[in-house]
Amino acid sequence: MNLLWQQIPSPQITTIYCQSDFDGIVFDDEHGCFNSETLFSLIQIAKFAGKKSFVRFSELNKTKVRHCLDAGLDGIIFSTVDTYEYAKSILDYCLYPPTGKRGQGLVCENEWGNRMDLLQNRDPIIIAQIENRAGIKLLNTIANDFEYFMLGPYDLSADLGCVGEWESEDYKSIIREFEDKIPLEKRCVHIVSDIKKELDNKFNGYIIKALGMDTTFLKASINHYENTNND
Repeated sequence: MNLLWQQIPSPQITTIYCQSDFDGIVFDDEHGCFNSETLFSLIQIAKFAGKKSFVRFSELNKTKVRHCLDAGLDGIIFSTVDTYEYAKSILDYCLYPPTGKRGQGLVCENEWGNRMDLLQNRDPIIIAQIENRAGIKLLNTIANDFEYFMLGPYDLSADLGCVGEWESEDYKSIIREFEDKIPLEKRCVHIVSDIKKELDNKFNGYIIKALGMDTTFLKASINHYENTNND
């Protein structure tokens, strides 16, 4: 599954993304300025276009997470999962009983009660994002609790003291440790830059790949325009 990454809270960008061949969109609430109403609208745009919708959160904000779950998104990515207590809280809040403790409601997700079967049987995809050494160490404990695990290469390299140094031996070593603990069919990655090189060299075969960002796409287009006009 290939996903596009959106930081700008714009329905126009979501609509443009939906015209691509990508499978879906990640709305980045960690670094983007999304409110709950905007996220609801963008999830509906993606849904009506037949695209998967994911939201990335930096923390378990129960109100905002609930709003997105009720809107019927396909999955949630939780940033920097590095303690067992946090991992357990995520599952409790996002999954229906008996697996979790999510409350019932007549909401968009279940067509305001027309799909009562979804009140018990519809669980979203929950992805734990691993972005530091503590998260890597935790994998032995939570490897069977989440459907997927997503590497955050930039934050992981920052935690190692080698930001963006993809050839660093410390960085390569911790990627190998991640892959030793997580089988290929559960591995995900978000790649911000040097997409083709990184995919070919390190992440070939990962099951979910979130590629680039709307902000970097815009920046690259501006740089290309400036360079073309300066020739």
